[in-house]
Amino acid sequence: MMLRSLLLAACLTCLPISSARSAEPDLRTERARILGDYLAGSYARYLNDPKAQSRFYQDAFVLAPDDIRIGRLALYSALFAGDQALARETAARILETDPDESMARAIMSVDAFARGRTARVRKFATKPTADFTMGQAMKIVLGWTLVDEGKYARAREVFGDMGDSAYFGALGQLQIAKMEAQQGNMSEARKAFDLVAASGVAPQEYTLARARFEAASGDVQGAKARLKAAIADNGRADIGPAGAYLRRLDAGKRLPRLSEKAQAARALTEPAFGFFVRRKSADGAETFLRFSRWIDPDYDLSALWLGGLIEETHPDIDPGTRDDVLELYQSIDERSSYFVNAQMSVANIYFDQEEDERALVILEALAESHPSYFTREVLGRARFFREQWAEALPFYDALVESLSSDELRINPEPLRLRGIIFERLDRWSEAEADFKRVLDYQPDDSQTLNYLGYTWVDRGEHLDEAFTLIERAVELEPESGAIVDSLGWAHYKLGRYAEAKTHLETAVLLTPYSATIIDHLGDAYWRLGRKREATYQWQRALEYDPTDEERVAIQAKLDAGVDAVPAS
Repeated sequence: MMLRSLLLAACLTCLPISSARSAEPDLRTERARILGDYLAGSYARYLNDPKAQSRFYQDAFVLAPDDIRIGRLALYSALFAGDQALARETAARILETDPDESMARAIMSVDAFARGRTARVRKFATKPTADFTMGQAMKIVLGWTLVDEGKYARAREVFGDMGDSAYFGALGQLQIAKMEAQQGNMSEARKAFDLVAASGVAPQEYTLARARFEAASGDVQGAKARLKAAIADNGRADIGPAGAYLRRLDAGKRLPRLSEKAQAARALTEPAFGFFVRRKSADGAETFLRFSRWIDPDYDLSALWLGGLIEETHPDIDPGTRDDVLELYQSIDERSSYFVNAQMSVANIYFDQEEDERALVILEALAESHPSYFTREVLGRARFFREQWAEALPFYDALVESLSSDELRINPEPLRLRGIIFERLDRWSEAEADFKRVLDYQPDDSQTLNYLGYTWVDRGEHLDEAFTLIERAVELEPESGAIVDSLGWAHYKLGRYAEAKTHLETAVLLTPYSATIIDHLGDAYWRLGRKREATYQWQRALEYDPTDEERVAIQAKLDAGVDAVPAS
């Protein structure tokens, strides 16, 4: 059935025989070209190459202009390749054949709105459609077009008609709340805002919009309290728009009044992850983000989310597409409240490409130009996970000192990580003190229970208490191979090799690709006289990316047995 849609209809039997014979080779060639372009486009899609995909589908559509299915593929491909002119041109060609095609109408609506051509928005966006995704996009665009024209009652109807799902019903109420607030209808705005608050939809955009509303209503302190709560909920990350708004209010400045285009772009951005990604519809998410950027290319959150979406859904992207993602992130300049997030995303790409020093330069510059708890923590974590203990320590010293006891009780991770750093730097008394503080704050912190108990066993100290801590950690996380490994290794260190083997075998089943755990199991087998099995486990451990130190130790045991290396 697929191939039938790719072939041009032709009634050769109605032609004279001589005509049929002369036409047949050309027709076959044309059919072959259509099929070839279609298959090439499909393969480019499989390879996550949107530009090649767009080129081949466009060629197929030129040869088969009446095949709307190929036309839609060409249209999506042009949009996802970021070629707005080609998408507009393709949409117009589709509408010549099928004036009701929903994707083409949505494209034309978005383009008309971006150009300020409100009459054309109404022409394309007012017809109903069974296509849920395109229908919601057109309602957002049409609603803000009507606001732009001063037709508020009709805009209220359009936004109120977005309730085909609970999510979009609440999103429609958010548009009503923002529209009413802009018109000074504070009572109606408050009612709509309350409906959105109860739904939990679009929490960041709701917070920002309500803060603008409260500040405009004269409740500046209420707006500040709302923004501070949002920053606290975000792990004290004041680097985003909530922090920017709060700084404006603290400086005695007004919060910005957004244009209708800016409002529509925000309404199109929010569902990308809030609705579509949660429902595993990456195409729907990308469509909405591309529409948002078409309408308001200065709205940096859509660029940030679009780059993240491409990275998330295309983990093996080609270098050209990766450059496109970098370009999205780097389009966000230093004045933007999303600049820090964008630069961190750039650094992550360089880390993935094993260009660690390049990534660290970005994070260091960021911590210097935008000093905050968040930027310091990220740079410290980057140093930590690269085992640059001495370089990481000053960041975690500063983080711990910046947090009150109440804050550490809620989030003791900086204290735990500093403890690990102290331990790696052979500053055990300081490490032990940090671990005990974490357990004072959160007695059931399984990671700290495990780390402190394991280290005590390794050092031959407080053995009864160490076993109690590790056993409690196993109770809390019985499916953690690393924690079960600690219990097995504690038995091993005390010479209880049979008990060690039982727990280590379980740990390997739970975490089958850990060189450390497999190595430990090999040691236990050797002590039990099962030397062939021990050798097999050590050989396996070498296959799972052990550290350089582990690799040397394992090779020594393969050469001369377990006693060739002190247990550690």
